Amino acid sequence: MKVSVEQVYTSVACNRVPEIVDWNKEGLIVYGASNAVVIYDTNIKGKDPLTVLSHHQSKVNSVKWLYKSDGSCTEFLSCSADKTAAVWSLVDGVWSATSSLVGHSDGVTCVYGVYVTENLIVYTASIDSTVRVWERKNDITTLKQIISLNSGLCLTLHAHILPTCNQPLLFCALDDHKVHIFADDDGYHRVHTLVGHEDWVRGLDVVDVDESTIMLASASQDTYIRLWKISKHKETLASGIRVEEKTFMAYNQEWSVKLDAVLAGHEGWVYGVQWEKNINEEGATYRLLTSSLDKTLIIWQLSDVWVESVRVGDVGGNGLGFYGSRFGRDAILGHGYNGSLHIWRLDKEINQWRPAVVVGGHFAGVEDIRWESQGRFLVSVALDQTTRLHAPWRRDDGSGEEWHEVSRPQVHGYDLCSVSLVSCHLVSAAEEKVLRVFAPPQNFMDNFKRITGKELDCTEVCVSEGASVPSLGLSNKAVFSGDAAEDGSDNDGYFVPVELHEPPTEETLMQNTLWPETHKLYGHGYELFCVDASPDRQLVASACRSTSQEHAAVILWETKTWQQIQKLVSHTLTVTQLAFSPDSQYLLSVSRDRKWTLYRREEGSNSFTIAAHTDKTNGIHTRIIWCCAWAVDGHVFATASREGKVCIWSKTDVMSDSSLKDYSLLGKPLEVQNSSVTALSFAPLTDVQVVAVGTDCGRIRIYSFDLTWSLLHEMNNSAAHHLTVKRLFFKPNTSDDKELVLASCGSDNFVRINTLYIEY
Repeated sequence: MKVSVEQVYTSVACNRVPEIVDWNKEGLIVYGASNAVVIYDTNIKGKDPLTVLSHHQSKVNSVKWLYKSDGSCTEFLSCSADKTAAVWSLVDGVWSATSSLVGHSDGVTCVYGVYVTENLIVYTASIDSTVRVWERKNDITTLKQIISLNSGLCLTLHAHILPTCNQPLLFCALDDHKVHIFADDDGYHRVHTLVGHEDWVRGLDVVDVDESTIMLASASQDTYIRLWKISKHKETLASGIRVEEKTFMAYNQEWSVKLDAVLAGHEGWVYGVQWEKNINEEGATYRLLTSSLDKTLIIWQLSDVWVESVRVGDVGGNGLGFYGSRFGRDAILGHGYNGSLHIWRLDKEINQWRPAVVVGGHFAGVEDIRWESQGRFLVSVALDQTTRLHAPWRRDDGSGEEWHEVSRPQVHGYDLCSVSLVSCHLVSAAEEKVLRVFAPPQNFMDNFKRITGKELDCTEVCVSEGASVPSLGLSNKAVFSGDAAEDGSDNDGYFVPVELHEPPTEETLMQNTLWPETHKLYGHGYELFCVDASPDRQLVASACRSTSQEHAAVILWETKTWQQIQKLVSHTLTVTQLAFSPDSQYLLSVSRDRKWTLYRREEGSNSFTIAAHTDKTNGIHTRIIWCCAWAVDGHVFATASREGKVCIWSKTDVMSDSSLKDYSLLGKPLEVQNSSVTALSFAPLTDVQVVAVGTDCGRIRIYSFDLTWSLLHEMNNSAAHHLTVKRLFFKPNTSDDKELVLASCGSDNFVRINTLYIEY
């Protein structure tokens, strides 16, 4: 048996820091997502446009494209909190880290690079109060110089090749509110300091103006952008009012600096700034793109004076503005405080900027995922306090299906930890003592059909149009058709029905795709930890954090009335996962107390009794049991633990005197070396047992089991996850046994869907 894997969907937000996103002229967006680097090809339609590159061992802090003199772009830079930076090159169509820059004693926060003739010069700044200069010559990278900042910190840096001498000038914005200029005259040394900003400078960019002049734009937390003109010094005897001009020496030439303009238009900290130069028959024109925490992006143009020509943004809901922005081809991109990407494209016919469909995802660890019973959508919950619903978008142009986030049912005040589905209804658990139940509103049902071409058959009629969160409320309140019209006020960020034919933008997701909360389920004494729903839709089981048997009890809820009907007492510590059997007749629980317990449903009722459990004499697992899963036939289940063991258990014809009763271990346990097993899922196959195993190192392994284990395929950190795999679930009701769909989520913020092709 052989297994091959094809990537279907990758969902992840960018890291929440400035300069984490860059967009080149070929339409490739590169961004940092947790410890990985992601390349987003905006030219691709009808399939997953993301390529994930796992290299760094800690959070990526900045990425930058590298441009050669001819404008080509086949390399980029990344830097990370793991104290290193990397040069990435496109070799035979594959991106790989060709140089790793190691030497800083603390996290590297910003990076920039320029080509000087055929050599690449890279500048890295770190929390260790140094800027390091690296040179790649003949494919060998060496440390050229360490620039000490004493106790200062470099917040951002930029380098530019000076005209006339073709040598680099380095600009460093330090935590003294000033921009320091360095030149390489027998070693880099400070040649000038630009003074004027009253708060930290967070963005720098430079553009060539003519053969002897460059323009530096500096963006600051004082809300202003300053434009500095740096040109080869000429003695003039002009009369009248003169702008103050200062000079410095660099590369045996005298250069003058003067403040050309101060741009005031933002009301919040300005983080991003980028020049765009267009050359046409009339000469060169310049535009400047800036982004701010005031929730706007501005394009500035020179018309006698610098004026604001375009303003976009004003993200609604709980957004807190933009960390950065980049120019694309007839498009602009902003990345938001919540890790979201926003693209506006210019509609040339009406000369308006319109929001475009863009990838996105969670910006904190994803704790749980669930397929809808027929696999029409996938739900995920994360530590970013959101519940997100992912589904395939069927494009009208026939280019294929693309998965996107199509709804955000819940934006919560607590970190979410688990989710389950009862028909189309969501049951979510967070770090609070309450389970919450959400019903899909009519507006979602209508939009889902338009976007995916599939109709959802929900057991309950959706009577509400949508949902909103009142100013002083914590729960999603149902909004009914006509509510807004009756109120007559501005509705306090109220839900507005939207007709969608394509996946919604971040603004729409945050504001207009909430689901109404229908029930709160009280009963647990501590924060919720896990939840599961029975396939027959009649029961929900939940468990909370616990250090005692009383609080480790599993609570059963009946979905007709949403009333608590039973407490199942067995474990003494936190139950880590719950799983109903495919026929809903059994409930399996695993716990930190290293035990698993199997509960059997009493015939003709919704009550359960203990059918079997492990104890110290027969438990096999010696560490925390993290996860469990049922085979599709319901006769076999698996448990997996911190010490890397996966055990398959089955019912036998022999009743023993031990706590296992008529259950026993099948074959030998699988032992995954040097890893904890944190996620399990059985493929929906009846003739052979195929098991997906996720580990705390982020890799996913596919095994076949027939009393012995055989490794069929291993997905590495770039194909799977680079931090702990939290959940694995195969898509249910797969019609083709040779084509399986596996969803996974992890602490690295990723939700991923892959198709597994099986050759017998």
